[in-house]
Amino acid sequence: MTNAFDRALEYSGAAAEALIAGYDRDSGDWAFPRDSPFFDAVAEAHRRGERGAGRHVAILDSAFDLSLPALASGTRVCLPGRPGADLSHGTAVALLVRTVAPEATLHLYAIGGPDGPDRHAVATALRKLADSEAQIVCMSLGVPVPLSDVTLAPHDRRMLAARPRTCPTPGRCLCEAVQAAIAVVPSPAGTTGRTRAVFAAVGNDPGSLFCPAMAHDAFAIGFQQERRVADPVRGESAWATEASGYGQSAAGDYTLMQPATVLGSSFATPLVAGAAALQADLDAIAGMQRACARGAVADIFLARHRTDRAAGTTDLASALAFHGEAVHDFPHRAALEEDGHWCIGCALYGGTLFVNAGLAQLEAGAPARAETLLRVARRIVPRSADAAANLATCLMHLAGATHIDTGRRQLREAVAAFDEAIALRPGYRGYDTARAHALRLLSLRGTGTD
Repeated sequence: MTNAFDRALEYSGAAAEALIAGYDRDSGDWAFPRDSPFFDAVAEAHRRGERGAGRHVAILDSAFDLSLPALASGTRVCLPGRPGADLSHGTAVALLVRTVAPEATLHLYAIGGPDGPDRHAVATALRKLADSEAQIVCMSLGVPVPLSDVTLAPHDRRMLAARPRTCPTPGRCLCEAVQAAIAVVPSPAGTTGRTRAVFAAVGNDPGSLFCPAMAHDAFAIGFQQERRVADPVRGESAWATEASGYGQSAAGDYTLMQPATVLGSSFATPLVAGAAALQADLDAIAGMQRACARGAVADIFLARHRTDRAAGTTDLASALAFHGEAVHDFPHRAALEEDGHWCIGCALYGGTLFVNAGLAQLEAGAPARAETLLRVARRIVPRSADAAANLATCLMHLAGATHIDTGRRQLREAVAAFDEAIALRPGYRGYDTARAHALRLLSLRGTGTD
């Protein structure tokens, strides 16, 4: 059997060429739409002045077109390209990082040759960056290893993403080189060390995983397709965090909702790596991803409960348990519930978690607890129609059991939240009935003021 070291290192050149064709070199705009929760979070980070300044991102990829304005400055060529190497893939990856973290310094390691990516160049790059300032490493490439050859060690709870993963040929793959590169980054005097974060593409074949995404401490990144369970009367789930549409992503650490026309985990990886450059505490990302994965398991049980009411309460109890653990363990939870904290990691990894955990509490008849969770969701993902609609539904439940004046206030806020949800999802009329019901309840309460 051909071992992992002998298999070809891969990246997706054709998909990169299509992506680059939709990039405007002068404006920096892309042809694909940027109207997703991910890009909403990026826009909010930029609005807050978080643009990656002071961060160093190492990118190991084919080669890079440094004539582009976005790459002509703020970059360091750490391993120069070779004649005949593909420019499209590395350029697309670097531009995606630059789009998300425009002020980060990019360390560019060209590891491609005329015949594709060079494994020995990758190993050289990893050795060079081990002593560099790079806090973040982006690797949109890998050796596909059949899942049948990979040891998947389950978590302490069934159905969670299978981590850690073990490469089938230790010592003869790239995973050990990646592990060696994940070291404490030298820090200025008087500050604590920062863990280097490596983001690696999980691969594009449902029957395999990429090495080095299997490295024990690397973050394996992929795309997922949209899957929604909408029910505005009972509340609705946010976009699921469970990997959907791409089988290989089920063994990843984080899956990003796929933008239209952007194909391949090669391009999910630089987006998530770029977002890490906007995160103040890199050490929190691993915990956020673990909580996100646990929330995804909870979402499976919640979806089962909502679609098969005759099955009883077992699935709901499981959803509540998993959501409860995920929320309890989520880094920054205390700050989120107490002082209105916001960071891009909380938005990316916690948005769906808090929306759906609140929905589970609504299903369980606990609107007060749901309100706490949904108000957190409203703060960290303010452009989420799901968060707005679920909070409105929650307030309608609370209004039925409170003092008449308090109930009026809650119903007025519910109507306003439904209005915001409608504005956030143009053309969707699913909220109209629930909003009309809130208005009827408000009219029954009269026109008094608190």
